[in-house]
Amino acid sequence: MHNPLLRDVRLDERLRFLRDGVVCLRQIISPEWVRRAQDGVEHEQVMFESGAGEVARQLTVTRRLRWIYDQLFDSSDPGDSVAGTPWHQDTSYGLADSHRIVRVWMPVDHVPRETGIEVVRGSHLWKVERGWAGRIEVRDIEANRRAFDIVGYEVDAGDVVAFNYRSLHHAGANVNFSEKRKAFAILYADDRLALRHRSPLETHGAAWHGGRPILGASMTQETR
Repeated sequence: MHNPLLRDVRLDERLRFLRDGVVCLRQIISPEWVRRAQDGVEHEQVMFESGAGEVARQLTVTRRLRWIYDQLFDSSDPGDSVAGTPWHQDTSYGLADSHRIVRVWMPVDHVPRETGIEVVRGSHLWKVERGWAGRIEVRDIEANRRAFDIVGYEVDAGDVVAFNYRSLHHAGANVNFSEKRKAFAILYADDRLALRHRSPLETHGAAWHGGRPILGASMTQETR
């Protein structure tokens, strides 16, 4: 089957993902899919056909993946502002606590370092779960940034930031009102992993799709 990615994930990138819990994959999504995502193509086509799922499959070396949910962050109007996301681990959503879940953050516009995703390197290996929105309190990372190994990236359309579900992360606010910012955040899991269904309120507005399966290298949707 056709692989839509411009290139495969390299071994050193996969090892970095396993060690750090996060990796930035430069120019891996094709310009055609970037254009279609910018033009407002249906989310489902992006999830299943753009290669985002193939990125997750290659990073985890998983033969069967399950698409869990997706989010769209959009400030298409230059006058809009986007609030930052506080530091948290996705385990606070309560879907599962596993290393076999990966979040693929796929920008389709340029995103400066200060407004993009930041991750505490190695935090996916921490034993204590840390949440937000009324759950377990997170230490004040912003007030003590030098005490943590924080990594972030300036990214362009075609890049992908992928990180472990357990990694402590946040996103900065869109402070440049003259610049658009649009990105998809997609969660994939090993198909064998048991997941808990959570309400939209409990998942903080994420679009829950019932853990629909995707198959093999082509990321083709399974028919039922």
